[in-house]
Amino acid sequence: MRLIVGGFSELFARAAGRVLPGAICLMFLMSGDRVVAEQTPLRIMLLGDSITQGDTSSYRRPLWIALGEAGMSVDFVGSMSRGYSGGNDANDYDADHEGHWGWRADQVLERIDQWAVQASPDIVLMHLGTNDVGGGQDIDETVDEIDQIIERLRAHNPRVHVLLAAIIPVAHYAATIRIERFNAGLAELAKAQDTSTSRVILVDHFTGFDALQDTYDGIHPNDGGNEKMANRWFIGIQSFLKSSTQN
Repeated sequence: MRLIVGGFSELFARAAGRVLPGAICLMFLMSGDRVVAEQTPLRIMLLGDSITQGDTSSYRRPLWIALGEAGMSVDFVGSMSRGYSGGNDANDYDADHEGHWGWRADQVLERIDQWAVQASPDIVLMHLGTNDVGGGQDIDETVDEIDQIIERLRAHNPRVHVLLAAIIPVAHYAATIRIERFNAGLAELAKAQDTSTSRVILVDHFTGFDALQDTYDGIHPNDGGNEKMANRWFIGIQSFLKSSTQN
């Protein structure tokens, strides 16, 4: 894959830096690959930065559609409901989310208590760290901040489950090397934090994602990239729920 070798700061300023300013509460019936909800919809928080929020579109809509087609009853939760440009690409899905354009992990950490109380998620899908890595923040510090976010979520719901993304690459060689190091740190964090009552599971969004083909600006996913991310999240959710019914 050909990656940009020049100044990532300029790329980041144009794209990511375009800052124009639970215990599962469902019982599941498993029938093949279909998961049928019997009780209250599963509350899922999509937590992250611009890659979660999107300009007008993101992985949120295709994920919602995939979950619905699988027969799952879910409720996306969060204080946000729009893309960065102020709208969404469609009105046929639950648009609630907690994706914040340009935000770093430390900024999310400052607000996570408030969001957790308001939204009360059963599962959190977290794709976070792109702005930290792109801004040159110490990788270990960023991993530690994400660790603290998980601890704050558990303080409000000791049985919350976190699907933690190994984040997507960007179209810049040096930054992608840093992202690989960051993802390795997240993998170790997931192993250390995973428990039987509050799972922390790594979902690999890095492998197979081509920042040149799957983004529109070297950082943010295009429609094809959003479909890839939705599929990875969907597989992660299905695998988690199936393993939960077997334990």
